[in-house]
Amino acid sequence: MKDNIIYRRIFFDEGAKGMLIILFLGQLLFTNGIYLFFGAFCLGICFYNLQQPLKPSVFTIIFIYHFMQVSANIWLSNYLGVDINFRSDHSDTAILYSYIGLLFLFAPIIYFQSKIPNLSLGKLKEHANRMSIKKSFRAYIIAFFVANGLGGIAFLLPGLSQAIFSLVNLKWLFFLIFGYQVFLKKKMVKQFVIVSLFEFLIGFLSYFSSFKTILYFIAFLALSFIIYVKFKHVLIAVISLIFISFLGIKWTSIKGEYREFLNQGTKSQTVGVSKEEALNKLIELGSSTPQNDTKGDAAYSFLDRIQYTYHLAKTMDRVPSILPYEYGRNIGSIFEFVLLPRILNPNKPRWEATVKTKKYTGLAYAGFNQGVSFSLGYFADAYIDFGYYGMMIPLLILGFIFGASYFYFIKNTTNNYIFNFAVVGAMFMEFTAFEMDGTYLLGRLYATLVIFFFLKLFFFRKLYSYLKVTVVDQNKPQQEPYINHLKLNV
Repeated sequence: MKDNIIYRRIFFDEGAKGMLIILFLGQLLFTNGIYLFFGAFCLGICFYNLQQPLKPSVFTIIFIYHFMQVSANIWLSNYLGVDINFRSDHSDTAILYSYIGLLFLFAPIIYFQSKIPNLSLGKLKEHANRMSIKKSFRAYIIAFFVANGLGGIAFLLPGLSQAIFSLVNLKWLFFLIFGYQVFLKKKMVKQFVIVSLFEFLIGFLSYFSSFKTILYFIAFLALSFIIYVKFKHVLIAVISLIFISFLGIKWTSIKGEYREFLNQGTKSQTVGVSKEEALNKLIELGSSTPQNDTKGDAAYSFLDRIQYTYHLAKTMDRVPSILPYEYGRNIGSIFEFVLLPRILNPNKPRWEATVKTKKYTGLAYAGFNQGVSFSLGYFADAYIDFGYYGMMIPLLILGFIFGASYFYFIKNTTNNYIFNFAVVGAMFMEFTAFEMDGTYLLGRLYATLVIFFFLKLFFFRKLYSYLKVTVVDQNKPQQEPYINHLKLNV
């Protein structure tokens, strides 16, 4: 791979193309193959256009996780050997319209991804060399402890919790800046591996099991550098998917008992034991052979937990046959809730996603008082207002907001590619889940855009100045500013 070559699309060799075609057409041989085939088509279109070489991969990861949550319901029915509509008459419809919705959601993002100039590996290395890897590592360590402290007080200050959660994401900004330099400079690899393993392990010690987060950011770095795909890479990807699925099934089999141990039977989303006790219990459960759960087995629970078209299907069962379309009132109430901050309205009602989920699905879920929350999903929020076809318009608008803000921060934050790519990775990675309630999604997006805009105005350039190398070769001509380079290419 030559450093000075600019790659516009990922290149697949003949072996990789052949295997992908076999996997693509092979979908038709399975039960419900037409749905799998349509999903594979959606996957191919979006992945190929989203993941452009040496550009940020945050929306690729978001798309892949959304895709998995849509497809899992097909594999669940195949696993059980039952009709795809075994739990709802609209399961097949919900899956197909979710795939279509993904195309509408990610079309504007693909457009803005294409507006980012194509880069050479040499250009990325050049920008990485402008920053100190040791300073970046120290900044990440400091941010790690600050983020943990902020996370602990976020719920104590409900009026500022959204802003605090956005600031906590800065830890991942430093992780990505450090990670980019490790990948490009081939230095401090051992430290990168150690902190990644540490982040993974401590993720098991929280009630919400945040161990997946570090995997997303490592994937962000790895996918960003994919330029040439060979047969062996596709084979490794398939094997890795099988291995990850096995781990997911294992985790699903012990998660309930582990969380009950963490909260000591209080049925709250809290941790009532020490980290050492939590780790010992995790090791104990992980090394044991769990009994089948009440619904069958861990594989069923794993697929059922991943899928999230069930609520959309149940909503389609009831709207409009039982409940009428809202014609914008639902999304209007979401904007009203999000745009009026609690700090200005102390009497603002508590957000309870389960209330809306129960109303539109007809399912008798427990709620906030029982220490659980079930979200309807933002695709269902769009459907409630505008139906099968109209729901695509809000998804298209949301995709435009994602894409435009993504492009804005890449273009304007600093004059360094690496720094700006890390910024958008830290900003948008929290939006991976298809099941996010519309109120939660817009609330987090609004808070994140506001906080990161102010950080861009008052903090990021100073931070970049600190991270820059202190020794400069005075004889070396100054590099063309990144901002000007972008403006010439868009």
